[in-house]
Amino acid sequence: MAAVQRTIDSEKSTVSFSIKKLLLLTIKGQFSSLSGTIVFDENHPENSSFDVRVGSATVNTQNEKRDEHLRKADFFDVQNHPTIAFRSSSVSQEGGGYLAQGQLQLLGQSQALSIPFTYQDGRFEGTFELRRSDYGLGRKFPTLVVGDAVRVNIHCTTLG
Repeated sequence: MAAVQRTIDSEKSTVSFSIKKLLLLTIKGQFSSLSGTIVFDENHPENSSFDVRVGSATVNTQNEKRDEHLRKADFFDVQNHPTIAFRSSSVSQEGGGYLAQGQLQLLGQSQALSIPFTYQDGRFEGTFELRRSDYGLGRKFPTLVVGDAVRVNIHCTTLG
């Protein structure tokens, strides 16, 4: 089977996250509007690629006041940085799943990132951790107030 370009079903796909606040609380949220291009060959992952993005303004923590703050320059600065993007440089088989390596662009900063993921029946599932300080995200807030480690879960469903 050759690599197949897959269309992301934005309505069924999410990028969720969790981060510690005040060392005790865990704030959870998600982004919608996942879009982009996925070319995937599960038998020859080296022929695969990911070029995906999510709208930073779609951040949703179920707290409108907090979400408004997250959209401002202190955090996601959605006016100047409307998208968060990942572009793979390689995809390989890793144990019982796969590993996409590439660059994550957030707030104008681009950092190398590896995303372990699984694929089954048109659905990609991945989990990784990033440091908000690597991107200047919420730089005014010390890590005792807002944690540095952000756990990210991707649930991406494709059409067809």
